[in-house]
Amino acid sequence: MRQQTKKCQNCSQDFKIESEDFDFYEKVKVPAPTFCPECRRRRRTVFRSEMSLYWRDCNLCGNKELSMFSRDKPYKVYCQKCWWSDKWNPLECGRDYDFNKPFFEQFKVLSLVVPQPSLMGDYLNLENSEYTNQVDHLKNCYLVFNSAYNENCYYCHSINRSKEVFDSMYLDKCELDYECFRCQQCYNSIRLSHCRNCIDSYFLRDCVNCQNCIGCFGLRSKQYHIFNQPYSKEEYWKKLGEFNLGSYRGFTDLYKQFVNFISQFPRRSLYQRLTNNITGNYIYESRYCQHCFSVIGVERGRYVELMETPPVKDVMDYTIWGDKAELIYECETCGDGVSNLFFCRNSWQARDMRYAWNCHNTAYIFGSIGFRNKQYCILNKQYSKEEYGKLVPKIIQHMNEMPYKDKKGRVYKYGEFFPPELSPFGYNETIAQEYFPLTKQQAREQGYAWKDPEKRDYEVTIKPEDLSDHIKDINDDILKQVIGCAHATQSQINADKDNTQINADNQRKSASDPRTSAPGCNEQCTTAFKIIPDELRFCKKMNFPLSRLCPNCRHYQRLKQRNPLKLWHRKCQCTGEKSDNDVYKNTIKHFHGAEHCPNEFETSYSPERKEIVYCEKCYQQEVV
Repeated sequence: MRQQTKKCQNCSQDFKIESEDFDFYEKVKVPAPTFCPECRRRRRTVFRSEMSLYWRDCNLCGNKELSMFSRDKPYKVYCQKCWWSDKWNPLECGRDYDFNKPFFEQFKVLSLVVPQPSLMGDYLNLENSEYTNQVDHLKNCYLVFNSAYNENCYYCHSINRSKEVFDSMYLDKCELDYECFRCQQCYNSIRLSHCRNCIDSYFLRDCVNCQNCIGCFGLRSKQYHIFNQPYSKEEYWKKLGEFNLGSYRGFTDLYKQFVNFISQFPRRSLYQRLTNNITGNYIYESRYCQHCFSVIGVERGRYVELMETPPVKDVMDYTIWGDKAELIYECETCGDGVSNLFFCRNSWQARDMRYAWNCHNTAYIFGSIGFRNKQYCILNKQYSKEEYGKLVPKIIQHMNEMPYKDKKGRVYKYGEFFPPELSPFGYNETIAQEYFPLTKQQAREQGYAWKDPEKRDYEVTIKPEDLSDHIKDINDDILKQVIGCAHATQSQINADKDNTQINADNQRKSASDPRTSAPGCNEQCTTAFKIIPDELRFCKKMNFPLSRLCPNCRHYQRLKQRNPLKLWHRKCQCTGEKSDNDVYKNTIKHFHGAEHCPNEFETSYSPERKEIVYCEKCYQQEVV
């Protein structure tokens, strides 16, 4: 079919369905979607919880265990040991399909009686790493999420094959790093972003093969540089001492100087390597990928994100994982040899499934939860191959004739992912809040559940502003203290101000920017935190000050370095000798001479942002 324009039934915005999209829909025999790509992404991500952890009793063995599910959730939750055991049988929850009720209504009832695993990941490959989720092969890790094959890592997200890393995100093969983002094979460094093979450095962005550098942007194979200027070895070490990075004031002042410095340089329109015919951002070793973000080894993918475990082939509307995945549509957290999966979540080593949760080593499953090594099941009831083949088409027809309608009037026929009302989590407990942040009021208005903070039984013993400025002046007594988060402190200050106009201004700011920290931090702030022994040891070893923010707020500061899962069509801002805003002056003559660069592209930098954005060719001429 030719390109069509439809109106999203969720946001009411027009969106295009390309002819290539229709080719895929025909291949997998599903109707075209009624939600736009962004709303489809949001709908999938509202089902994935990563960093929200609670203490809850296992509904089978009774042991108190960490769980994604808070105590007030109505689900039956088993600890991982019980869930993966043979002590229960999901077939006991089976029921006949009722053609007098919508499918999703029946599935919702099923989800309340079939046990849910307390956490996701391979618990058998965790050593001293209980406070984690969505992980595999960890040793001595604490508050690490969506990660694998790490050792001695703390407060991290999406890191792999790394050691002794703190407060970092999207790392691979790194060691002795702090507050790093999107880095590969970096060592003994602090606050690097988008760097590869950098050693013994501080505050770098877009640098490759650099050593002993401070506050630099876009360098390649350099040593002893400070703010992109060369220094002798002796001058460098003298200057490093003058920065006094063990001091909180010195550390933050230098970082502010670095942020201002790099704002003068052009950014590349997208991050990609070894690709062909792609649009999106952070795409590597992939081809024929459109509107994809953070993917590796994907061939023929559309509207795919967080797919960094190759290979992946012939997929669409797919969020997280991969690993030998093929022919996948509208799935979340599925991988490891999956094929022919539609509208599934949290499943692996499975094939030929539709509308399934937590099903592994399975095939020919429809509308079921919690199966292992099973075939031909519908609503957790066993059928013969012939019975299954006859009943599934009837259910699909019934889903179209009697669709599910949610509280906002949105209609769900066959071909739509699960309605957000079926998500076991509040909006702010999921990664949807990270990619598409909302305030509580906004979430409620849009029909999402919201998890209010639980009462915390502690008393702050030291305010963040009362911490010693220098790490050398902090001793082991800090391990006994409960430190107030600076965001929570600022929120209280604003709340105590007897100034109606100031509070009204702050409330408007909070509504326009859901990530603002005052009044009322919307970054899942825990309001207070403690320093663990390994953290203090690492700070002293690396000579940097203690943070004044709780781990959740620190995570949200890193998220602000990440561009949205969205594209804008833009022109290169290179005018020949400088950027079109007169901020950056080119260092070399470009291919287009003194004329404005003719290149146009799709980028995740919106036109309203202040960053200077160059096409890949102009960017490479400046940094290489």
